[in-house]
Amino acid sequence: MSNYPKSDGGLWRHEKLNEKHPDFRGHIVVSKDQLVMLLDIAKQNASNPDPEFKLKIDVAMWNRVAKETGSEYKYLSTEVYKKEPKQAAPEPMSDDHLNEDIPF
Repeated sequence: MSNYPKSDGGLWRHEKLNEKHPDFRGHIVVSKDQLVMLLDIAKQNASNPDPEFKLKIDVAMWNRVAKETGSEYKYLSTEVYKKEPKQAAPEPMSDDHLNEDIPF
């Protein structure tokens, strides 16, 4: 994961009423900084539409125990996956600098 804005949340064991219910339920709280980044990515795509556009959010998980209740839960951390724009290759240097006088 990188240094982009993060959000976090948790998953707790879910009391299943039948086999179709999830084993865990929880939430992720999106930070203001991460929301701004998501909106910026969407705006960039809106101004230059990509038919293959998909928003990707990386998720990491740790096993934790709640201090207050002692119950086990899964701590989640999320980051928006943002491809760094490709940098243009540097311009090749001209040979003009080879003819300059060296001051020593």
